[in-house]
Amino acid sequence: MVYSAHVKIEKDREPRLQIGDGKPFAIDSAEVERDVERSTLVNVMRDGQPYLFTAGDKVTLWQGPPEKTSVVFMGKAVDEHNVLDLISTETDEELEDYESI
Repeated sequence: MVYSAHVKIEKDREPRLQIGDGKPFAIDSAEVERDVERSTLVNVMRDGQPYLFTAGDKVTLWQGPPEKTSVVFMGKAVDEHNVLDLISTETDEELEDYESI
């Protein structure tokens, strides 16, 4: 038996996406699929359309109003539709000085 969870972040949770060091921007919704080995950000929607990533993009998913925001997910895009969590994609040596696993 493999443990897995599926979390959908809807508009009422005020999701925002940040690509690299860019400014976070509002999205309609996103889903995080989690299992024992990895977490994957999928089904990101913006303006009613699927949001397409560039492979290699560093992605952060935020939720909540700016004064009470929290990070929901951090990862690296593996293709146009999927972002794999940092723990599954990086070693400590590959991260920036301020990041750690």
